[in-house]
Amino acid sequence: MIYIDAHCHLLKETEFQDAQLVGVGKILVNSAHMADWDKLKNIKGIIPSIGVHPWYTDEATGDWAENMEKRLSENPEIQVGEIGLDKLKPDFTRQKQIFLTQLKLAQKYNRVVSIHCMRAWGEMMPLLRPFKKDTRMLFHGFTGDKIVVGFLADSQSYFSVHNDKKIPIIPPDKLLIESDAPDGMASPVALPFLYQQLGVNPEQIFSNFERLINGR
Repeated sequence: MIYIDAHCHLLKETEFQDAQLVGVGKILVNSAHMADWDKLKNIKGIIPSIGVHPWYTDEATGDWAENMEKRLSENPEIQVGEIGLDKLKPDFTRQKQIFLTQLKLAQKYNRVVSIHCMRAWGEMMPLLRPFKKDTRMLFHGFTGDKIVVGFLADSQSYFSVHNDKKIPIIPPDKLLIESDAPDGMASPVALPFLYQQLGVNPEQIFSNFERLINGR
């Protein structure tokens, strides 16, 4: 049985190896800081994802967007994330500018984009409209409601969680499970127990993840 970790952050390489030993076959690892971008490319057996997190927009200086685009153009395995909007953090106007720039890169290079949204769905949904038809979007730690799910129903969107609060409103064919390690769970090693606790079907989650990654 293969378990999927749809959202994780940078950890020691041995932790990813330990997760693979317990059946976590695919792990989408997102950058939190731009300094993570180089570190991710040296870790074997993961799906790397680079981006500017809305908590750290102050790091997006100089030619950050050109740097990001160069990496995406040179390596088709790299995805985009974690990006997004967060009303709990300052400089919301700049957050939106940086978010849109990264969405356009994900669209241009046909990459999965992992999205963080905290108390900003009203502002985010209009921004997503031009990307709904052709951009594969993963809403990590999903905090939205039925209105958001309905808005995204005609898109290539998936929703990942690490608890059962939102599972009832997520279509089974759009549900993914995440560790969000080290901030959510301590490590993806515990994912098999989380799947059991949530009562989800690993085969269904695997199929959902394959459609997200492969675009079909």
